Amino acid sequence: MAPAIRRLLDVWTSFHDSYGYAPFAPFDPEALGPIADDMIVIQPQGPDDGTYLHYGRSIAATSGADMTGKRMGDVHSAIGRLFRESQAKVIAEKRPVLTVHRRGETRSEQWERLVLPCRQTDGSDLIVVFCKSRSESGDVLAALLDASLHGILAVRLIRDEAGEPVDGEITLANRRAAYFAGRSLDEMTGARVLSLFPDLTTRDLWSRYVAVAVGKQPLEFTMPYDRDGRTRWFEVSVVPHGDGFMVTYTDITKRKADEDAARQREAEIATANQVLQKEIARRQELEAELNRLATIDPLTGARNRRAIAEGLQNTLALSERYGHPISVFVMDLDHFKRVNDTHGHAAGDIVLRSTASILTHGLREDVDMIGRLGGEEFIAILPHTGLEGAVLVAERIRKMLATTQVAHGADWLGCTGSFGVACWDGREHPDRLLSRADEALYRAKSAGRNLVAVDEGTTGTAVLHPEGIAMAPTSEEPSPIKRTRRSTAPRRKADPRQG
Repeated sequence: MAPAIRRLLDVWTSFHDSYGYAPFAPFDPEALGPIADDMIVIQPQGPDDGTYLHYGRSIAATSGADMTGKRMGDVHSAIGRLFRESQAKVIAEKRPVLTVHRRGETRSEQWERLVLPCRQTDGSDLIVVFCKSRSESGDVLAALLDASLHGILAVRLIRDEAGEPVDGEITLANRRAAYFAGRSLDEMTGARVLSLFPDLTTRDLWSRYVAVAVGKQPLEFTMPYDRDGRTRWFEVSVVPHGDGFMVTYTDITKRKADEDAARQREAEIATANQVLQKEIARRQELEAELNRLATIDPLTGARNRRAIAEGLQNTLALSERYGHPISVFVMDLDHFKRVNDTHGHAAGDIVLRSTASILTHGLREDVDMIGRLGGEEFIAILPHTGLEGAVLVAERIRKMLATTQVAHGADWLGCTGSFGVACWDGREHPDRLLSRADEALYRAKSAGRNLVAVDEGTTGTAVLHPEGIAMAPTSEEPSPIKRTRRSTAPRRKADPRQG
């Protein structure tokens, strides 16, 4: 019977080498004849349970029960647990497993079970089990060695007269070891190690093997092996064995290639992520720049008309929600056209940039907002600021403008400004608020320029006359604040703000 089992294991190994798995058809009990009496076929149901599809007659006669159609879980003895554990190991590792157990609770006869993983045509797994008495263990162990996916060598040291190891004799080799070495089993068995593998000394492997045998300490390492122009990678496990050692070679070429490919993919992904992060950062910078260009006046750096309108709308919404005051002032440079006409537009640009800088530094950072409405006209939005506070801010900015000059070639340039201030009444539309501030600015222009005019709602418009500014002659001493009613008559065609 042992030769038949060897042939079946050869078939399993051949299919596994070719396809990576063994089909069930060659092990179907209906096609095997008498050997099927010592076979068990199990349909797994989870890693450690299943249904017996075939239960050999010899096994049934020995155990006293035919388990065909029954579950493995129905057997609660120690043998049942052993059977389930061996099945779980086979399913997990996809390779043969040999178990040794006693038959019955009081008998000393030992049995071996060779468990093989197979696959049906529909892709599902089946477990094929061959049970043999311990009396045939030599055949079963030999078959197991030949079925192993690992190359296995047992070596006995050959010593000189002084007892020093000088070579080794191969006392056992399986088919996989012969395949890895490119030799036949007949060449391997009984051969001298260094004669068969002279490169062991040049690669400093022989001394490591001998150290395991002498020091009785196991050793594991990974190594490449070149043959027929191809490099294979092996995991090598060396353990002491008598006066020698046993070596197990596991081909990890595919696994190493997969690991190298995975590392390469990880490196490529990391590189791609770096490129992607840089591209994201670049696009964010471009988006920020585009947003800045869309909201900032390119000449002065102040907000443009669209951005300041959005800012005013948002600020008024917050004011309405939390009940804090908001004021605005609009400012127009006095006689700015003369600067352009006399010194050129480049000079006018310098004055405009200087004006924006004065506004920026004269207001609260990250609280107040300034914008350029167009030409020489600017606007400031002052959150949390009532009318009186806004007048003080406007007057401070007016003085700064009046006392600031900027260089243009050999000339020093400067402009005064006229201001119109208004405070939101909490209900009106933003356009109405701006219209009132604009009306106050018109009054400041009409009153002589370089002034701050205040729209006081229903009470009219007040014009603040700064010190040192001569006003039109009147019968009374000029007052710092001149209050006038807002006229309902149409404006003159000549707008005093133009210059």
